[in-house]
Amino acid sequence: MNFDRPNDPSPMTAAHAVARGNLLINWPVRAIMLLGFGGAYLLLDTSSLFAWLAAITGFSSAWLWWSYSIPLWRAWAARRGADPDEVQRLALEARLVWPKGSILERTEFRHNGR
Repeated sequence: MNFDRPNDPSPMTAAHAVARGNLLINWPVRAIMLLGFGGAYLLLDTSSLFAWLAAITGFSSAWLWWSYSIPLWRAWAARRGADPDEVQRLALEARLVWPKGSILERTEFRHNGR
């Protein structure tokens, strides 16, 4: 995944990194969940089993996207010179990441070599 844009500041500020993460991670998460829950809403009248499957699929797909993308984003921000502690603090405020050490934070995929 490529988070870089031609006009990015160097070194990257934590605020800029979090804004990019919000745009490229949180917005797709919202869209995936909206599609899943929207599909569930549309299917409610025809079959509740399919509605539940659509909702669960949307939620699971969004979580998988987040779990895959967040570690790549963290590595990108660090490579671009953003302070990791400031990135974590601002990302928590923006609801982009979970607190360090939480069980939900542990669902991030670990990418070797990145």
